[in-house]
Amino acid sequence: MSKKSKSARTLAYEVLFRFEKTLDRLDDLSERILRENELSARERRFFKNLTAGVVRHRLYLDWIGGQLYKGRYKKLLLKFKILLRLALYERIFLTAIPPHATLNEYVNLAKKKVSPLQAKILNGLLRSYLRQKDDLKSPDSIKDPVKRLSIQYSFPEWMIKRWIGFWGEQETEALCAALNQPPDFDVRINTQKINPAKFKKLLLENDVPFSEAEYDPAIIRVKEIQPFLRHHWFEKGYCVIQDESAALVVKQMDLQKGVKVLDMCSAPGGKYINMLQQAPEDVLLVAMDADVERLMKVKANVEHLLLPNAHYIAGDGRALPFKTQFDRILIDAPCSGLGVIRKHPDIKWRRSFEEIIEFSKIQQALLESADPFLKEGGLLVYSTCTIDYFENENVALDFLNKHADKYQLQKPKVPDDSMLNENFMRIHPHKHNMDGGFCAVFQKKA
Repeated sequence: MSKKSKSARTLAYEVLFRFEKTLDRLDDLSERILRENELSARERRFFKNLTAGVVRHRLYLDWIGGQLYKGRYKKLLLKFKILLRLALYERIFLTAIPPHATLNEYVNLAKKKVSPLQAKILNGLLRSYLRQKDDLKSPDSIKDPVKRLSIQYSFPEWMIKRWIGFWGEQETEALCAALNQPPDFDVRINTQKINPAKFKKLLLENDVPFSEAEYDPAIIRVKEIQPFLRHHWFEKGYCVIQDESAALVVKQMDLQKGVKVLDMCSAPGGKYINMLQQAPEDVLLVAMDADVERLMKVKANVEHLLLPNAHYIAGDGRALPFKTQFDRILIDAPCSGLGVIRKHPDIKWRRSFEEIIEFSKIQQALLESADPFLKEGGLLVYSTCTIDYFENENVALDFLNKHADKYQLQKPKVPDDSMLNENFMRIHPHKHNMDGGFCAVFQKKA
C-alpha cells in the first residue's frame, strides 16, 4: 500500500488533535502517523519539532492566545485552538520561518480542518500577534509564583506546587527551564565493537558534531540521530542510545565473576544491554518483563548487537517464577517518568498526583517480591527515572525500615558528590545536564 503524502504541518495538527482527545503517548501517535505518510528527513524533523514544541509550551501558547482572542478563550473549538497554538509556536520559537509562510499555511489548513469563517478569525488573530507581540503581557507580571511558573514554563500547577515544596521557587524555576530545553541524544559507544577514540574519529571524518559526556568517556552527546542512521552505525552495533544517568545505575551492579543477575523490569533494555557488554563471561544475566512485546524488542536489540549469554523470562516482577536466588537484582521500576520530561514533554499532561501514589505501591511491591530471591551478601539496586520523593526516597526508606534486620544501605558510586542525597543517588537535570533519576543500593546482610 502506497503511503499518503501530507505536509508536516497537517500531520502535526492531526497528532496534536489526537493527543488532546486521548492523552496517548506522543511518541506512539507520532510513529503511527509517520508509518502511514511519506516525509523527507527534513520534514520529519520539522514535524517532530512542531508536535514536541507545542506540547512542551502548551500553557504559554494559550496565555498568548488568550490575550489575542477577545472572547472566552476556553470556549474556542479544540481544532481551532490547536491550529492557533501551532502558528504561535512557529512565530515565537521558530523565527527563521517567514511570517507570511506561517500565516498562509495555517489559514489554508483552517479552511480544510474547521471552516472558512474560522480561517478568517485565525488570520485576524495571527496578524494581531505580529502587530502587538511587543505589547503583550509577560508571565512575569503574575504575582503568584505557582501560577507564574506554571504558565511561563507550561507545567501543571500541582507539579509546580510539589517542586516548590521540595526545593523552593528558585530551584524549581531552574529545573523547569532545563526540562523545557529541546533534548540532546546521549550515544554510548559499544567498546566491544569499536574503540571510543576510533569512533569519535569516524564522527569527525563524517562531519558529525558531538560533545563529550561530562563523566563517561564511552558516551557522546549529539543533536541529531539522522547521521547515525544514514551510516548504519546502530546496525553495525557500534553504539546505542542511552542516557548517561542510566549508565550510572549499571555501575552500581558491581558485576563480578560468576554472579547471577536478574533485571526485573528490563524493557526497553538499555541497562540490560549495558550489563551484557560489561559482564565477565561467566555471569548469568536474566532479563524479565511483564510486557511480552517489549521483552521481545529487548531480545531483538540484544541479538542485533550479537551479545551472547542473554536469557529472557516473561513475567510480573510482583510474582517471581524462580526457584533459584540471585547475587544481584536490578529493579528499574515503572514510575511517573518526571525526570525525562525533556525527551517526553507529553508526560507533563499525562501524569497526575494519583498516579504517583499508584506507582509507589507498585514499586514497594516489586521490592518486597525481590527480597526472598536475593542471596545473603547480594545487592538489590532500585532505580527510577523520576524526581518525585514519593517514588524515590519514600519507597526506599519504607523498604529499609521494614527490613532493617536484613538490609543495609550502600553509598552509590558517583563521579560527583552533588549526585548524592545522603546515601542515595539523585540526578537533577538542571544540575547534571542529564535525565533526572534516582538510585538506592541495598546490601543483604550475611
